[in-house]
Amino acid sequence: MLSEILLIPAATGALAFAGLKLRKQKQYRQLEARQHDLAVRYGVALNLPDRLPTELPDFQQRIAVIPDPLPVAAFEILREAALRRGNTERSYFPAHKQGGTVAYEYLHDVAPEIVAFYQSDYLRRLCSAVIGEPVVPTPIHDQSSCSLLFYERPQDHINWHYDYNFYHGRHFTVLVPLVNRHLQEDRLSSARLVIRQDGREITIPTPPNTLIVFEGARVFHKVTRLEENELRVMLSMTFCTRPQTSLLKGTIRRFKDIAYFGVRALWS
Repeated sequence: MLSEILLIPAATGALAFAGLKLRKQKQYRQLEARQHDLAVRYGVALNLPDRLPTELPDFQQRIAVIPDPLPVAAFEILREAALRRGNTERSYFPAHKQGGTVAYEYLHDVAPEIVAFYQSDYLRRLCSAVIGEPVVPTPIHDQSSCSLLFYERPQDHINWHYDYNFYHGRHFTVLVPLVNRHLQEDRLSSARLVIRQDGREITIPTPPNTLIVFEGARVFHKVTRLEENELRVMLSMTFCTRPQTSLLKGTIRRFKDIAYFGVRALWS
């Protein structure tokens, strides 16, 4: 009798989870249907170049930096779109990270220009050319596929880490700093992107309108702490060579996303 009583809340919880999962899958199908229209409508305003830069950095160290990859007008559109977002989802893990995020699914509503940029042919071709093999955006249910990272409070940072690869192919992180400044002085913020390479710590330049591409599962990196009266807003995107995954990797991804996007990531 006791075992039967205990089974009731377990079954209820499983049904509730399944219902949330089905609802979320329907939402993702609707978002996918909207993506093409968003890419066309807002892609016109971005007016991205047809041609790639004539000189591209090599990717031998699994990281590359491209200064001024976007026309000024397109960059300003992305920056303004990021700054009009609603509240960020704050996360805090002692000794590891502190900061705010805006997830991919919410960007479709609050900053569709950013979704259009992520889905653009120009960005995909540029990243593929730098990396040396074709890449594609990661799936819509991956909250980190395209997100905004807000370092907006003193001590916001993320400590040393690798970006776990949840896909069968190679996986890459692409960053574009949209805002990186002291609010009262004419200088960049104190937050620095630092990587560990050949036993040395190297600071990667992150002024606004810079494209940083790196293979996060192979590049050990961190972002140092923000100080008072500073703001750093990063557009963070992921690309991969094969977007397929396994049940185990998908489950790990969802639990990882809790750190950034809350418990709702479990049914993403």
